[in-house]
Amino acid sequence: MFPPHHLTTARSGFKDEPVVAKSRNDRRKEPGPDSWSTLTWEDLEQWAGSRSVSRGRSYQQEDRVKDLRIASGDQLLATVTGTRPYVVTVQRTKQGQVRSLSSQCTCPVGTECKHAVAVVVALLDALAEDLDVPRADPDDPRWEALAEESFGLDEDLDDEPEPVHSSATRGRASRRSRSDSGEEVRAYLRGRSADELAVLIGSLVQRYPEVSADLRERIALAEGKVGALVKEAHRDLLRVTAIQPWRNNWTSEREIPDYQPLQRRLEGLAQSGHFDEVVSIGRELIRRGIEQVGRADDEGDTAIALNDCLPVVFDAVVRSSLSGFEKLLFAVDALLEDDYEVVGSAADPVLDADYPPADWSRVADALADRLKEGDRSVAAGWRGSVRSFARDYERDRITDMRVRALEYAGRSSEGLPILESEARATGSYQRLVDHLIAEGEDADAARWAREGIEATLDTLPGIASGLAGSLCEMARRRKQWPVVAAHAAWRLFDLPSVATYQELCAAARKSGCLEAVRRAAERFLETGDPPIGITTSKRGKVEIRVADDWPLPVPDELAFASRRARTSPRPHYDVLMDLAIAAKRPEEVLRWYDRIQEAEGRSRNPRYEYGEPRADRVAAAVAESHPDRALAIYERALDAWLKEARPAAYEAAGSYLRRMRPIFKSLGRESEWKERVAELRETYRRRPRFLEVLDAVEGRSIVRTRKSRWRGP
Repeated sequence: MFPPHHLTTARSGFKDEPVVAKSRNDRRKEPGPDSWSTLTWEDLEQWAGSRSVSRGRSYQQEDRVKDLRIASGDQLLATVTGTRPYVVTVQRTKQGQVRSLSSQCTCPVGTECKHAVAVVVALLDALAEDLDVPRADPDDPRWEALAEESFGLDEDLDDEPEPVHSSATRGRASRRSRSDSGEEVRAYLRGRSADELAVLIGSLVQRYPEVSADLRERIALAEGKVGALVKEAHRDLLRVTAIQPWRNNWTSEREIPDYQPLQRRLEGLAQSGHFDEVVSIGRELIRRGIEQVGRADDEGDTAIALNDCLPVVFDAVVRSSLSGFEKLLFAVDALLEDDYEVVGSAADPVLDADYPPADWSRVADALADRLKEGDRSVAAGWRGSVRSFARDYERDRITDMRVRALEYAGRSSEGLPILESEARATGSYQRLVDHLIAEGEDADAARWAREGIEATLDTLPGIASGLAGSLCEMARRRKQWPVVAAHAAWRLFDLPSVATYQELCAAARKSGCLEAVRRAAERFLETGDPPIGITTSKRGKVEIRVADDWPLPVPDELAFASRRARTSPRPHYDVLMDLAIAAKRPEEVLRWYDRIQEAEGRSRNPRYEYGEPRADRVAAAVAESHPDRALAIYERALDAWLKEARPAAYEAAGSYLRRMRPIFKSLGRESEWKERVAELRETYRRRPRFLEVLDAVEGRSIVRTRKSRWRGP
């Protein structure tokens, strides 16, 4: 392999002697770079993150690292070409016996970035080739560029900056620097004369169109030309909401609407006291903006931009000539129209203002009329007569607003009948039950919860489950532990898991019937047949079946729940296996694992044979007591991953080799592990990325890896 070009030729402008390729016997070794030679890929990933390491390696391979120099043994200086040239320094420091890395870069990220990684990799390549790295000149102008700490000012220039891992300090320093700079600017402006300021502003107007536009708006407002500005704002509104927002996360390309020009116009109108005009534009802005958010494919960028523009609108509503009722209805309409939670707290200044009860009363009546209109539209067939989730969701939102308005209007007594009526109309029983519980009406809450379970069990099982949970919580508050345990049993039978089993046992212990419940629960996990079930006679009569040895009651709500259609009973060996793992009983772990194997059979790919995470848990649980079984499980998974030629598969294979090593060592057979790794090196010698994984597994440094590639093992 030829050495990197930038390390074999001299660079002009430096006092260092040219770097000349020498024979291996002749090459001079500088004492400083030796401290870098122990670095591994794992070290770099822990420092900068895997994403930065991957991109930094690409930068180095593309020969983007220029004029690499080394100063004071452990500090590197280089230029890396990105969107523009960036100056980078990386230092290897030592604290006690631990060495660490630190870096600074003039890119937007500033530290631990891909540019710094590229510099380190370039140095390690040079060390692997026994090439000299020139000494840095103390007068190198790049030191001054770093000292200026100007990073953070050109964040739009770099090509997709990677996430910053430890740059909180840098960020605070950058913000502090900007704040200090702003104060300097203000002090400078205060010291200028009127003529000097006029010349300065004139030059800014010529250079920056947004400054010119802002001044023209101020002049128009001063001259009373409000109509023209309103038309301009409306044109801005139509233009920005006509954009189809999108983002491509792979290429970083995007088109996101910029609401700031419109926001500035609205703020200018509001500052001049033209609140009604802002409200008029804001009404259309909310309607068109929310519609735009609905069609956007940009991970919420448009919603954020629109939300930033809304406070000026709602502040104008508070200050406008609208009546109290009209102000409230403006905010209520905005919230009801918003299906994407864009408006949020922006409407709070309107809703939190002080209004007489009569205004809230008019709002409640207006919302009641809307519900009636919805009923008429359904009856007329406009939206279909079959229950619609969208229709129910809309009714629920209007009802929530109506009940809130009634409360502020002093008509709270009207809220409960509305919630009862809507529960049957839309299935919103949970809202009603929660309201009754909050009012201390547990008996009525329980009655409505049971009715809700009966009504929603077949069509809306999630609501039925939530109502059952409310009944359970009411029983828990009364310390009715048998009822609480009965609910826990239903959850176990419905969703078997270690968590639901442990929840059942905890409640059964408080009920004084732990052993009987435990036996029945474990029998269910082994057979799939619950002690509570449903039977249907030949005549079609449905009855609830309860096993003779089941010690818990069957509340009415659970009798309803037992009607739910179930698949054919099947054992849950995986839960029993996880319970054995939690109890540290390796013999049982293997017994249930083998039962899973027998039940599920052998698939073509051992990776998916019994669920890879499941096999991993088993191997880890039995590694000490049954090391050979653990090794066999790991080996099957290792072989399966090696069939795939991709980086993620290589990393997974490496993780299994790491887990196998201590087991071989505990058996006094570490030589077998080394032989296995050597065998893999030979078998997959044409997969360089996998060989790097093996290097990391064995703890080989990057320099040693590079040397072995170029010279042979």
